Amino acid sequence: MKFKFIALIAALFLGWTGVQAQEYDYKAYPYNFAGVQAGAQMMLLNYDHLKLITPIGGAYFGSMLSPYYGIRLSAQGAWSKMGFKPMDEALDYKYVTGSFDVLFNVSNLFTKNLYHRFHTFIIGGVGMTYAWDFDNVPLMATKPWNERRYTTNWRVGVMEEMNLSKHLAVNLEVDLNNLNDRLIGPVKGRNDWQLVGMLGLTYKFGLKKNYKKTQPAAQTTPAVAVQPAARPQQPVPTAAKVVKKAPEKAFVAEKNEIDVFFNLGKSSITPESEAKIKALGEWLKTRPNTKVVVTGYADKGTGTAEGNEKVSKARAESVAKELVEKYGFDANQIVVDYKGDTVQPYDENDLNRLARIQAETFKK
Repeated sequence: MKFKFIALIAALFLGWTGVQAQEYDYKAYPYNFAGVQAGAQMMLLNYDHLKLITPIGGAYFGSMLSPYYGIRLSAQGAWSKMGFKPMDEALDYKYVTGSFDVLFNVSNLFTKNLYHRFHTFIIGGVGMTYAWDFDNVPLMATKPWNERRYTTNWRVGVMEEMNLSKHLAVNLEVDLNNLNDRLIGPVKGRNDWQLVGMLGLTYKFGLKKNYKKTQPAAQTTPAVAVQPAARPQQPVPTAAKVVKKAPEKAFVAEKNEIDVFFNLGKSSITPESEAKIKALGEWLKTRPNTKVVVTGYADKGTGTAEGNEKVSKARAESVAKELVEKYGFDANQIVVDYKGDTVQPYDENDLNRLARIQAETFKK
């Protein structure tokens, strides 16, 4: 049974490792969270440690106030065992620990991308532990132990978290709790240590909207046609001099421009962008004498210059391919360009994950 449980957790981690989050329509921070955990703990006493391993469960809720730190309230407990060499046996008792914890996200110190899948936290906390049900132990039922069941608890730990989706994450947390010996022993001034390891499931909520509130609206209707200025009348030719009429030059009659936005590191077209391209494709079908320039961009805040150049090119090519294959536009009338992260059309970093389509209709 234990092996199947471990195999299930391992499969969950490995199965999600290669999956990328589909939408970044929300800000990574701040957010609130709540979750549950289950695992095992043991007291690090002068005894056979393997005989002191017992189950433990917990629940918590809190808030990540910034990309670098957060707070939580947690409660852990179940039943535990203690033992000492002279007693030569492990003795049971029940307990619960409440703690106020501060979480430091050290993984965000080394990257500008706040949407990465794995996060590493350092945990520090302080709280209280209460233990009871010592009555089956004759020594614990007598003073002074039966009056000393509260103690302060100091905690240090580390947690590795993996995001499964926008709202769900799994975590592995390992804590070391420092308990004063008055909880389970008559000797004052000593400290006992409790080692805890737990797997958890976290639900994140209270996420804020990202760029979609300020995202420019798609231009689904063409701009008003630009009418040419009236040309002056040509003078009537005379017998002495014939004025030749100069050939007319092509001029721009209509313009249409849209921005197609992409997810982080992606060049695949989203359903929202698909609707924009479809509107432009229908517009182009009635205007065969049109030149289209598609320019790809990448945001400067994430990735490398080389990687951003590649993804900006892929974005432009993806849009051009869509216009040709789905809407029958002539590929010879499309110019594909890409800027990488050298040009940033928008002040907001995330908006620069785009391809800009500029269409001009020429008439004579």
